[in-house]
Amino acid sequence: MLLDNNTKKVINLINNFDNLNNIDKLKLSIYILENKKFNVNFNTRDIIILLKKVLSNLDSNYRKTIIHFSKYKYLLFFSAKYLELNDLEKKKFTVEMLFNIYETDFNDKIINNNINNYLLVYDYCYALLSKIPH
Repeated sequence: MLLDNNTKKVINLINNFDNLNNIDKLKLSIYILENKKFNVNFNTRDIIILLKKVLSNLDSNYRKTIIHFSKYKYLLFFSAKYLELNDLEKKKFTVEMLFNIYETDFNDKIINNNINNYLLVYDYCYALLSKIPH
């Protein structure tokens, strides 16, 4: 984990997130980043584009189908658990979620290089959490 002082809810959700396969991690991350309900002074659009590009490389059917979360019960579970978090926990979860993806080995050198070079998780973390009182 990247952050030191996560709540038990965030830690449990990240531990469950870690058990997802790579494609589902990406689908959930894209969904959460596109639908987050908090303001961040950071360009998440570039992160979303990168994650969609990686997902397209991993799943050739990704662009051809519409994702219905109701078909993916575990993703629906994560969405529900995410909604239970307060704003600070949601911010910390998104940081940890992206850090988890950053540390994931996708068994593809090109994808790993793209993630390592263009997923600016540390910058995102700083932008998101710099305004939080300590």
